[in-house]
Formats: sequence, structure tokens, C-alpha cells
Amino acid sequence: MLNFYQIMDNVITYLNQEDLETLKLKDPVKVFTDKFNDFDKLIQPMRSSGLSKDLYELDDRRDRAMGRLSTHLRLFSDYPEADKAKAAKELLQIYRKYGSLPQNKPNREETALIKNLLQDFEPADIKAKLALIGADKWVSVLKEANDAFSVMYGRQVKHESMLDPGAVKEKRDAVYDEFKKLTNVINALATLGGEAAYKSIIDMINTEMKKAVLAERPETKKPSDPKQPKTPKEPKEPKQPKEPKQPEQPKDPKQPETPQPPKPGGEKPKPGGDGNPDITLPEE
Repeated sequence: MLNFYQIMDNVITYLNQEDLETLKLKDPVKVFTDKFNDFDKLIQPMRSSGLSKDLYELDDRRDRAMGRLSTHLRLFSDYPEADKAKAAKELLQIYRKYGSLPQNKPNREETALIKNLLQDFEPADIKAKLALIGADKWVSVLKEANDAFSVMYGRQVKHESMLDPGAVKEKRDAVYDEFKKLTNVINALATLGGEAAYKSIIDMINTEMKKAVLAERPETKKPSDPKQPKTPKEPKEPKQPKEPKQPEQPKDPKQPETPQPPKPGGEKPKPGGDGNPDITLPEE
């Protein structure tokens, strides 16, 4: 929920830096902002806890630790001292069991994945190899950040459980619906009037949605999402993108959480081959 809040807040902040009057977005952005403000008032007690900010910082810390651990192992794989190069290659094989970019998994999946990786690094002979090439320092940073994230995530879930779920869902649904309408308006205006004027907004929304998918998506396939319009080579009839499907939950459709607009949304989505990445929201 806080991730969903943060992503929507980021989008509004960015939009308000644009010339909305010239872009013909003033009215739809106002309606979207009003719906968001209603949602904001409802979850304000939980938001004031600061959990969202802490989660983002901890997730970023463990992501950086994962990336730098990978880089460290790869660099030492070509080290001039044979014993260190051999140790690095063996450690890299363990790391790669979890994919080339394990830090790009959804938050809950990433938490479990890191725990499994750390368990693989527990045997005494593996610890010795980590220490031999100095990679044990990154493993310590990774463990600390992942443990802290897991605890903080549990606190967030507890805070969310204290709110009226029906009221929260109603307000969040309203925000999500207006967000879909807003993206459709942007897509249509970009198709009719040329993408150049809207490119920065489209890129910003895509970036936030990618972070959202990462931040709070369970281990399920992504829902179908609306596509950004391609820049037409020749004038064409405007084509509306598909409306995004609501993320699934037991019994009733559930609104996305986040951020992951922020980690904000399994692997982090990448732009498609046609240069038009999907706009997606994270599931809880």
C-alpha cells in the first residue's frame, strides 16, 4: 500500500513540474490529484510512521550490495593469482544459481532468494573462499540489509492490517481508476499531437511503474498492461492502448501496492524492442 502511495505521489510531483495547461493535462491531473489526496488522508497515520521511506532505503542498500558482490566476484575471476581466481569462479557459480540479476526480483521473492544465497555461503570452505578474495564484506552488508528489510516489511504489513480494508480499497481503487484514465489521455494526446511534447512524462511514468512492479509483486506473472503509443512514421488514426488489468487477489480484484509507482511491479521490466515499455503497477 505504501509503495502504491509513493509511486502515485512521485507521478503527481513530476506532473506538477510540467506546463499542464499547454499540454492539455490540467483538468485530468487535477481530478487524479483530488482522488489521491482522499487516499492520502485515509492512510496518513500509517504513512507518518516513515515505513515506506525506510523500506525503499533498505531495498536500495541490499540491491547495491548484490550488484557489487556480483561485480567483485566477476573481477576476481580474472585475478592474476590462480587460487583467488579459482575461488571467485566457484563463488560466481553459486551466485548465478539465482539468475544474472537476482536484485531485480520482486521484493518478497528477492528477500527469500537472498536468504537462500546466504545459506549457500554458510559452509566453512565457502566462507574461506569469500574471505580469500575479500567478498565476505559484501556478504555481511547484504545480510544486514536483507534482515532489516524483512523486519521492516513485517512492520508495514502490521500497520496496514490496522486500517479499514474496505475503505482503503475503495479510495485506492478510485486513485487507480483515475490514473488509468490519465495515462489514456496522455497516450491519446501523444498519438494525435506528436510524442515529443509528452516524451518526458511518458518516460517518467514508465520508470515509476517499473519500480512499482519490482517493489511489491508476488511470484506470479505480470498482469497485462497498457502499452505506450509508438511514434507513428506516418499520420495514423489514434490508437488507444490496452487498459491495464487489475492485479489479482483471492475473491476480489486487488489494487496494486508498489512501488515497487515505486520497488514502484518478477524481474525488473525492461523497455520492449520497439522502445515502448509497458506502464505497469505492482501487485501486493
